Amino acid sequence: MSIPTSQKVLRLEKPHDQQKGQRNLAAVREALVPDAKDGQVLVQIHAAGFNRRDEWAMLGAYPGLTYKDSTLGCDGAGVIVRGDAASKPTHPQGLVLLVPTRGWASDKAGPEGELPNSTESKQVNDLGGKGFGLLGATKPTSGAGTFAEYIQVGKDQVADAPRHLDAVQAACLPCGGVTAYRALFTKGQLQSGQNLLVTGIGGGVALLALQLAVAAGANVYVTGGSDAKIARAKELGAKGGAIYKDATWPEQIRKLLAEHSKDRPYLDVVLDSAGGEIPAQAAKSGIRNGGKIVCFGMTAVPKMTFTMREVLKNVDILGSTMGSAAEFRDMLKFVEKHKIVPIVDTVLQGLDEAKKGFPLLADADKRSGGKVVVSLVSNQSKL
Repeated sequence: MSIPTSQKVLRLEKPHDQQKGQRNLAAVREALVPDAKDGQVLVQIHAAGFNRRDEWAMLGAYPGLTYKDSTLGCDGAGVIVRGDAASKPTHPQGLVLLVPTRGWASDKAGPEGELPNSTESKQVNDLGGKGFGLLGATKPTSGAGTFAEYIQVGKDQVADAPRHLDAVQAACLPCGGVTAYRALFTKGQLQSGQNLLVTGIGGGVALLALQLAVAAGANVYVTGGSDAKIARAKELGAKGGAIYKDATWPEQIRKLLAEHSKDRPYLDVVLDSAGGEIPAQAAKSGIRNGGKIVCFGMTAVPKMTFTMREVLKNVDILGSTMGSAAEFRDMLKFVEKHKIVPIVDTVLQGLDEAKKGFPLLADADKRSGGKVVVSLVSNQSKL
């Protein structure tokens, strides 16, 4: 195919004379398509997924933001149009997914690029940055992002998309998928037959965690903001759930456990994104001695209460964010093996429509749950 010299991108910019509390701008701009470079591949983006972090970038609240040639977006699916990947794509349409992070190859403890004075923290990556960071308007990735028609990355920074997914579905996976996979299996050590509670089931990561956990053979219980979200979760395999706006929800979860898991009436793992009093609520919900609470966000309260009660119960409180490149590839293999299809809520057509995604991120109650995705190629066929 003929590769153009310029492209559309969705830039993150500061308003002129920005006032305190004023939102940043998301502006469609023209940018050059990168020149060919040895060891790199040019990917034409077919679909790019929104994440809550994109809304945080608009608020200036995400760490490590840059405003120099800064393109939004961490999730991207597309095809290689120049250069050779480390291995030939196996997807029937040649779809690949972009590795969403840099500076985190395989260490299960955390990013190698964040270790003081480590070799990895000093190495310049394929995008020209250093240390640990994500695609999408951050300094460690030199502002590169997926809300663009083309992106050039190292040939080993792409991975085969699961063969049963189209581009829109696949674009839901990178950030949310690796976050859910690491939280469940690396940190939570979830196993088949165990009982899991996922809070805030309307979110993209929570829904993916539900799907991954069900595929792994776990018994999943949820909390959500509406009856519709609980019903959707049950359609996806959850045993049951409770509305978190009801103060008695922990007791409701305990009752469900007694009904559905008579030989195991307790929680092994709690996966949470809200913070606050979740340890106390987990205790009321029936978390076992030695159970694990894995927190991958604090969207409600920016701290979590940890007391002597949790110490005496040997409860582990574990922080988890994103995941390594190795965990990302493991997640994709798991999704393909179990034929998991991510939940898509809204598809926006083209970068000119992408700004409509931000209000959807800001008010999740306006959505039924699932991901917001921008389609950059018309007439994408379903597999």
